[in-house]
Amino acid sequence: MSELQRNIDELMRRLDRMGLRVQQAVLDAFEALATRDINAGQRVSELDNIVDAEEVAVEKECVKLLALYQPAAVDLRSLCFVIKANNDLERIADKAASIGRRIRHVVTEGVHPVEYTEWPDFVRLVSERLDNTLRAISSRDLEAAHDLIATDADVEDLYSRLARHIIARAREAPDGVDIALTLTLLVRAAHRISELCTNIAEDIIFACTGDIVRHSDIKPDRQVR
Repeated sequence: MSELQRNIDELMRRLDRMGLRVQQAVLDAFEALATRDINAGQRVSELDNIVDAEEVAVEKECVKLLALYQPAAVDLRSLCFVIKANNDLERIADKAASIGRRIRHVVTEGVHPVEYTEWPDFVRLVSERLDNTLRAISSRDLEAAHDLIATDADVEDLYSRLARHIIARAREAPDGVDIALTLTLLVRAAHRISELCTNIAEDIIFACTGDIVRHSDIKPDRQVR
């Protein structure tokens, strides 16, 4: 094994560890929201600082390897994948922190997301997609990446139904605007986590095949190259 490959393997392990931290942040944010725990939400925000620092460190290491080795083919794709997935994981942690900070508003404004019938399934599906994304990163599983992209439509459907439900409720209650704003921000943060999972799935396909499937209706090759 070359020195470059050893370094890439270590970066992949760091990415896996970051993914676990990010997943914990998301799960903690959803749990703090369910229990209306303001302090727990604040701790999620503090965990985000750790993820931010690691994201910068990983990117610096990738840039150094690009400069030192000028890799091509698979090695270049692997480093590009690490840079992009690293950034997307950090952004997922940002969204978890956003949910954590918003819990104070949830409590003070009397917001209850569980009153919306779509909310439990929405949270469950976003959490499952994140778990599947981390597994796909670890295994570089091309089939799993395609499956993740395919399930994106399920989240979009729930997101649209939630948005319509929130707007309808806002029209009925005199204090509905403030509550609707808080709910919209929570739902949008969770939805963005799902979108970032799709981004990572697209990056896995690129790392495995060299195909860029972002913003494309072309069906990508399912063969590793």
